[in-house]
Amino acid sequence: MRPLLVVDDDADLREALEEVLRDAGFNVLGACNGREALEVLAQARPLPGLVLLDMMMPVLDGQGFAQEMHAMPDWKDIPVVIFSASASNAAVAREVGACAYLRKPVDVEVLVETVGQHLLRE
Repeated sequence: MRPLLVVDDDADLREALEEVLRDAGFNVLGACNGREALEVLAQARPLPGLVLLDMMMPVLDGQGFAQEMHAMPDWKDIPVVIFSASASNAAVAREVGACAYLRKPVDVEVLVETVGQHLLRE
C-alpha cells in the first residue's frame, strides 16, 4: 500500500494524526509545511497515495503547496484531503481540487474512513 502524507505545522496534532492513522494500518509520512511536503514528495518512493493537508501554515501554505503539486506531472493525480479549522477553507478546497474536506477538530472515525476511501492503493 502506498503511504499517505500528513502536512500540518502543529507538531502535536500532526504526530497525533500520524499515530491514529498508523494504528488504523496506514503507512504515514509527515511534513510541517508545504515546502517540506514538496521535498518529501520529491524523495518518496513509492509516491504517497494521498495528501492530508492543512491550509494555514508558514513557509508555504496549503493552497500554494496544492498548486505546486498539481503542476508536476508525476504528482498531479495524488488525491488531496483538506483539513482545516476554518469553514471558509471549504471553498478553497474545491478550488485546489481536493477530493474531500474535513473540519478540525476532526472525528477520528471520519478521518480513517475518508483516508481509506481516497488513498490510491496501486
